[in-house]
Amino acid sequence: MKRLSQAWASAVVKYRLPLILGTAVLIGMSFFTFDRLYHDNSNENYFVEHDPNLLAFNRLLERFGETEYLVIGIPARAGDTDVFNADTINMIAELTEFLENHRHVTLVRSLSKYQYTHDDAGMMATDDLFEDLSVLDDEPEVLEQARQIMANEDLALGKLITEDFQHTQIVARNVYIADENQHKVDLVQETEQFIEEKAYKDRGFELYLSGDPYIGERFQTLTEHDMAWLNPAMGIIILAILVAVFRTVSGTLAPLVVILSTMVFVTAIQALVNFPFTAVNSALIPTVIILSIGTAVHVLVEFFQFRRDGMEPKVAVIKTVEDLFFPVLFTCVTTAIGFAALSVTELAPVREFAILAALSPLIIFLLTMSTFPAVLSYISERPPSNGASSHNSLIGRFLHNLPDYISSHRYKLAVTGLAFAAFSIYSVTYIKVDANIANYFKQGSSVNAGLDYFNDHFKGISNFEIIVDSGEDEGIKNPEFLERVDALQARMQAYEETGVATSVVDFYKQINQALNEDNKDWFRLPTSREMAAQFLLLYENTGPDEDLSDLKDFNNRFLRMQVPVLNMDESKATALINNVNTMLATDFSDLEIEVTGGIVMNNAQNVYVNQGMFKSFGIAILVIGICFLFLFRSFKYGAVALIPSIIPILLTGGLVSFAGITMDLGTMIVGAMTIGIAVDDSIHLMSRYLLMRERGHDVHSAIRHAMNTSGKAVLLTSIILVSGFSVMLLGSFVSYIYVGLFSAMIMTFALIGDLIFMPAILYVLDHNKSESQSNQHKEAEKTPAQKTTSREIEHA
Repeated sequence: MKRLSQAWASAVVKYRLPLILGTAVLIGMSFFTFDRLYHDNSNENYFVEHDPNLLAFNRLLERFGETEYLVIGIPARAGDTDVFNADTINMIAELTEFLENHRHVTLVRSLSKYQYTHDDAGMMATDDLFEDLSVLDDEPEVLEQARQIMANEDLALGKLITEDFQHTQIVARNVYIADENQHKVDLVQETEQFIEEKAYKDRGFELYLSGDPYIGERFQTLTEHDMAWLNPAMGIIILAILVAVFRTVSGTLAPLVVILSTMVFVTAIQALVNFPFTAVNSALIPTVIILSIGTAVHVLVEFFQFRRDGMEPKVAVIKTVEDLFFPVLFTCVTTAIGFAALSVTELAPVREFAILAALSPLIIFLLTMSTFPAVLSYISERPPSNGASSHNSLIGRFLHNLPDYISSHRYKLAVTGLAFAAFSIYSVTYIKVDANIANYFKQGSSVNAGLDYFNDHFKGISNFEIIVDSGEDEGIKNPEFLERVDALQARMQAYEETGVATSVVDFYKQINQALNEDNKDWFRLPTSREMAAQFLLLYENTGPDEDLSDLKDFNNRFLRMQVPVLNMDESKATALINNVNTMLATDFSDLEIEVTGGIVMNNAQNVYVNQGMFKSFGIAILVIGICFLFLFRSFKYGAVALIPSIIPILLTGGLVSFAGITMDLGTMIVGAMTIGIAVDDSIHLMSRYLLMRERGHDVHSAIRHAMNTSGKAVLLTSIILVSGFSVMLLGSFVSYIYVGLFSAMIMTFALIGDLIFMPAILYVLDHNKSESQSNQHKEAEKTPAQKTTSREIEHA
């Protein structure tokens, strides 16, 4: 293996110019792929092909058309009796007209265009609630008549308007475009612009927007906003730290070769494989920055140390590549494994992120072991002797003296480390997964305000979508079938978490009542197939806007029931879904029923996150552990190096769980990302320690050498990483903020584990106390000149 690293190092210097030019050409070619990039945060995009939940959702689309709605909540203004106010109705009419004319809207339901079916002198009629909006200011009796009509409208109460008339909503069904989110962004932003132009807020109207289009728009807009300034801000902070650390122009700018190249290459691969931007892979670029800078700093510290020792740039590059080739290779491979383990999760964006993130460290390895050292070979600038990466700096002196402290307190430190490990394992049982959409946005955000509003007044914005198969064409006219569906609807509405359901059953009852002089006693189902068919025909002949095509299929075989359900945490949603499924299997086994909808899709995501998080973490640990055994050729050293990589993640997960913070997709990514980075640091330190032991150094000398070389890079990269991750605390998404917080915590704990607890365990396992004291005594007896010579030899 030594010959391979030597041959590689020689080739890098020999072909350094072609390497640099070739990388530049590839970067230029990569930019031509960027026009293929797109955003997609649609709900169905989260599921892999052939997922049963996705297939059920697709069948819903095929049979009943679009399923996504932009909803606008409208409470009565302060001072108004209710929403039946001329200004309010006219405002609703303006918004309704705007939405009806919008290119991305296929249907609008609102109070201003509501139609009611009733008896009209012995004939059934479907009339507008407001025939002429222009008379509302002058004829208040029209509003009073509307109140009286709506008081008896079972098809509207609890759905379009609350029973106290204090709240109403506009429901706009938007077009469905697969694998695309821009139409939702256009619809929402143009609606918000219309609302702003009309100055509704200045007129006292407090409007609440929600629904799939609104949440999709917020995800895309906030993601683009965060990526536009947080990534550059992270880069600026990292550059500032590099300036402080290396105090040279080359030391500051050289890592950009790795960072920018990796970002471009990974983005180009994303475009070529047609992976969209999602809320999940918005963390990809920060991840690339962090990984790139971590590896680049290790190379820079090694290179500059050889330069300080008097080597010429090309010689320093050869020595750097020879020493770091295999440690960097293994660190990048183990990091890739950590990310690749995420691909076991049954969520498409997570799998896509896993692929791209796993490729990133492999690209970083190629760049840091080829193009990056090729660039360094042209740098003639010598680093200052007082830079943070030098032995004479505060960091250098701290790391040089740290082994003495650890050696003296090794048993206490080892026991403390094991106690933290035990607590970490225990705390895992408290980890809770909740991928509820509300958790992604800050408290007080417009998204959460909308979700809370619709929860309070309309039982949420999400639905149970229940498809019932009658078993035959025209089967939804079968009275026995309709009676069973009516019973099912009553059961679905009886849950505390659900609202008033909508289905063809309601229209049958309303038509029957209208045909019997609006007598409430006749609000019931038809008693024969012929009567049911006649009801539908009569309803169609009255010329209603509602054609019922979104509640029944063309052949009148399948019936759709929409049951609104509260937005709730995933544990409650899971319990509700399980109760519903049990009820259906027990009490309605005679019906062929398929349940889908937003709550089912979101719950499935949560289940996949929960399963994927623990499964991927377990796979990553197992495979990385095997790699450690192969790398260090020792179970003992493999286990010792693995501990600081695992415990910080478990400890952070336990601490934040005790604080009431739940895990989600973002924290899954944190676990994969940070285990890779923590493993990198462990590999560098353990590799250096074992190398020194092979060369005849005792434990104390080997640990000190590892601290003075790899330890310095580990400490510097940790400072950079924690600072970089902390920028994410300023993000728009709570999940994004938690990624920054958790990552900073994990990296801090990993640093402590690598620099303190791992050496303490090595002292306990490999070093007896008398040898340590003897070595310290010999060191103390040396003259100052001898100590200086010893340090120079050790540093070399």
